[in-house]
Amino acid sequence: MLPLCGLFLLVLGVTNASAQPSVSEGVPAWQQRATAIGVARNGTSIQAVRGATPAVGDPRPRVLYVIAPVSRQAFDRIAVGLLEAIGDDAMICRSVIVPREFAADDASGDPTRGHPPEGGFYDHPTRPEARYVWRWIGMEAPDLVVEVAYGPGETWFVPDVDLPQLRDLSLRLPGAQPLPPSDHLASQLVVERPAGVGVVPAVRVVTDGPHFVATLEAAVTRMRLPPSPARVELKRRAARSARDIAAQLLAVYGQKLDNVQYIPALALIGRLRQERIDHGPTAGPAPIVLAATAPFVTGGKSALDGPGGSSVYPGHLVFGELAAMSGDRRCVDLVRAAANAAFDADGTPREAMPQHNEMSDAVFMGCPVLAQAAALTGEAKYADACVRNLRFIRGLCRRADGLYRHSPLDEAAWGRGNGFPALGLCWSLDELPESSPVRDELLAAHREHLTALLPHQDSTGCWHQVIDRPESYREFTATAMITYALMRGIRAGRLDARSYGPAVERAWEAIRLRVAVDGGLVDVCTGTGKQKNLRDYYDRPAILGRDDRGGAMALLVATERQLYELLRESPR
Repeated sequence: MLPLCGLFLLVLGVTNASAQPSVSEGVPAWQQRATAIGVARNGTSIQAVRGATPAVGDPRPRVLYVIAPVSRQAFDRIAVGLLEAIGDDAMICRSVIVPREFAADDASGDPTRGHPPEGGFYDHPTRPEARYVWRWIGMEAPDLVVEVAYGPGETWFVPDVDLPQLRDLSLRLPGAQPLPPSDHLASQLVVERPAGVGVVPAVRVVTDGPHFVATLEAAVTRMRLPPSPARVELKRRAARSARDIAAQLLAVYGQKLDNVQYIPALALIGRLRQERIDHGPTAGPAPIVLAATAPFVTGGKSALDGPGGSSVYPGHLVFGELAAMSGDRRCVDLVRAAANAAFDADGTPREAMPQHNEMSDAVFMGCPVLAQAAALTGEAKYADACVRNLRFIRGLCRRADGLYRHSPLDEAAWGRGNGFPALGLCWSLDELPESSPVRDELLAAHREHLTALLPHQDSTGCWHQVIDRPESYREFTATAMITYALMRGIRAGRLDARSYGPAVERAWEAIRLRVAVDGGLVDVCTGTGKQKNLRDYYDRPAILGRDDRGGAMALLVATERQLYELLRESPR
C-alpha cells in the first residue's frame, strides 16, 4: 500500500444532522468514524470519515475521492470495494472514507455538480451541499481530487489545463481522455480556487468497481505527486508569525471609527496593542487611533448616539484603552457615560444593560465596559452592575450543559453567541482589580463556560457556527473569540496552561490558515439577531473575504498571540 497521507472518500450521507456518531455493534469501524462536514437542504448531514489530521506541511500526498450519486447496488460495488482496497494499513497516514452506504434516492444534492457555487454559503435554498463541499475542499487542500462516477469499465478523464501534475497523470492513466469544461467538481477545481485558497488538481473516473484505485496508486507513485497549489498557499499562511499576520490585518482594519460600535473599536484596540508590542509598554497611542477617536473625545460627535444599539457600549472600550495609555480624563468620562446606562435616571440599578434583547451577546455588550468603568473610576457600583448584568443574561441563556443558548427563543448554541460570553468575561476579568469582590463569581462562570466549550473544538482547531453541531460550518469569529479568551486567561494566570494550552495551539493553527495575506477571512458568520430555530442558525450566511467584524477579532488574537508566545519563551 502506498504511503498516501489523506486518502479521502466523500459522499452525501443520509444521517440525520442531529444524530451524533456512536459505536454500534456490527457496524464497520470506518462508519463509526464518520465526521459531518455540512448540512444538506433536507436536513441530512454531509459526511466523511477521517483519521488523524496531519500538519499542513506533512510531505505525504493527500488524495480526496468524491463519489457521484449512484444506486445502492452501484455504491456497494464502488465505495465499499474502494474501502476494502484501501484497507486498514492506509491509517498509517490520514484517511477519510465513506461513512455509510449511499442510495441515490436518499440524496438531497449531488456534491460533484454545481461548481463553482456562487452565493448562498451556506444558505442556498436548494443546493447548500455543493457549497459545503467546495469550501471544505479548499481548507482541506488535497493534492488530488478524484471524482468517481459509476459506469462500465474504467475510463479516465483529465482536465486540459496547465498544471504539471495533470499533464503527468494524463500520461500515466491508461486511455485518459480530455475532460470537457462543465459544472463538475473535477472541471472547476483546476481553474477556480475553493475557499479562495488555490486550485486543486482533479480527475474524473467512470468505473464499475474498485480496480481504478490500483491504477491511480501506481500513477501517483511513479510521478511523486507534489503539493497542490491550494496546499502550497496554506503552507505559506502557516509559515507566518503572529506579527506577520497582525501587520497584514492592520493594512486593512483598525483605521477608522465612523460611529462608536464594538467592531471598529476592537480593531483600533488591536492597533493600540500592536503599538505597545512594537515600541514598549510606555508607547503613546498610535496617531491613526487618535485621529479616528478625536471627534468623540473632543465632543464634536456624540459617542452614544450612533446607530449601533447595544454594540455602542463595548465600542467605548477603545476610550478606556486610551485613558489607560494617556491618562486623558475625557476618555474616562466617555466610559463612565456608557456605563451609566446600567442605571435609571435617578441612579437606581437596572437588572441589566439596556437593549440586550435577551441575547447571550449581552455578556460582552455590557460587562466589560462596566468593569472598565469600575477600574477607571474606583466606583464599586459599576462592578456590581457588571455581575448583575452577567447574572441576568446567564439566567436567560445558560444551558444545563454550560453552553449558552443564543436567546430563550431557541436552544441553539450559536457560535458567536458563545464567543461573546467567553470574550466578555475575559475582558471584564482583565479590567477588574484582584481585590474586587465580584471577581470570584465572574471567574467561576468564565471557567465553567470555557470547560464546556473545550470538547466541541474540532480536529482542525475550530469551533462551529452552532457549537455542539459539528455539521454546521467552522466559524471564524467564534474560534477567534474563544481562542483569545483562552490565551489571555493562561497569560494572566487564571487558566491552567496544561488544561487549555493544547486547545490554543490547535485553534491558532486554524486561525492563521483562515487569514489570507490580503486580510480576507474564511467563513465569518454575518450579523445575527435572535433566530427561531436551529435551521436558521445553520443558514446564516458565511462570509468569504474581507470583513470588519472578523478582522477585528483576528487582530485581537494576533496581538495576544505575540504576548502569549513571549510568555511561553520566558524562563520559569
